[in-house]
Amino acid sequence: MTQFLKFSLFVFYLGLQSCSENPSEVKNKMSTWTKVESGISCALYDIDFADEQNGWVVGDSSKILHSTDGGESWRQQVCPLEDILLAVDFVDNLNGWICGMNYILGTSNSGENWKEKYSEDLEEGYFRDIQFVNENTGFVVGGRGTFGSTGVLLKTEDGGLTWNQAYSNKLPTLTHISIVDEQNIWVSGFGGTILSTTDLGLTWKKLTLAISPPPSLTTIQFVDESNGWVGSRDDWLGFYRTTDGGDTWIQRSEEALSIFGVQSFYFLDELHGWLSTFPGRGYTIAKSINGGQNWEFEPDMGISRINSFYFLSNEIGWAVGLDGVILIHSRS
Repeated sequence: MTQFLKFSLFVFYLGLQSCSENPSEVKNKMSTWTKVESGISCALYDIDFADEQNGWVVGDSSKILHSTDGGESWRQQVCPLEDILLAVDFVDNLNGWICGMNYILGTSNSGENWKEKYSEDLEEGYFRDIQFVNENTGFVVGGRGTFGSTGVLLKTEDGGLTWNQAYSNKLPTLTHISIVDEQNIWVSGFGGTILSTTDLGLTWKKLTLAISPPPSLTTIQFVDESNGWVGSRDDWLGFYRTTDGGDTWIQRSEEALSIFGVQSFYFLDELHGWLSTFPGRGYTIAKSINGGQNWEFEPDMGISRINSFYFLSNEIGWAVGLDGVILIHSRS
């Protein structure tokens, strides 16, 4: 099976055409997002900023984009191999990493030169997310085997030169990593799987959301040791929050979220967050100021899907999606 077909299975969705929210009410709102020119038309999957000026975006067709002016303009960097690039993470302005479907790339000079650090044939699976705690220690997750049926959780302690399995028991596909600090790291996965570690990945605690059927969790984020959220690509299973470090989870899904599912989200603190739904409506971006209990949708910008957010403050943020879309959150 080709890489294109493999990834098509991952991004397959069913767009629904109805929603209880009145579109005329939404259109009267002022958008807080502005499109900028990316110079490309392929899908973009992840964005990361090291500070207010320096950011990177990755996507289809080995695309790597770099901005040095807060996202106002972007230039392409050279990728040393052909792959779909799914996640990027920088720990400072110089040191960053990218995971493709079967490769991990690294740079120590802001992406002026990217080098292959690691590769593995994951058969019909692929890497899905990469996050580093510091210049040396990082994690990558994904799936291996038929349709990525076996979860992959690898750890490096030498800046990505070598990677070792960090979890010995069998897991379903793992999808996303959230690093709060060295004491609090979380991972989400299919089958309602959530992993956490408080000792930099030496030991892991596994829990499963008690929901039937178990949701395919695609995004997880904690802002401190207590407050976290997980989102599911399964429309009716939605979005959950914990305020006690993962011991209990409460569903936070308004009707619109239950209908259209959660594609990606980003919380700045325990109250302020942004979220995108799967396609099926024009109004794909929503904001919450109460921890995800309620959401207010942005006006229609003609965007089919947002894949990733990154925020530095309530005023400074970015988002990327299909068709080369890059958005900047307006400064007030």
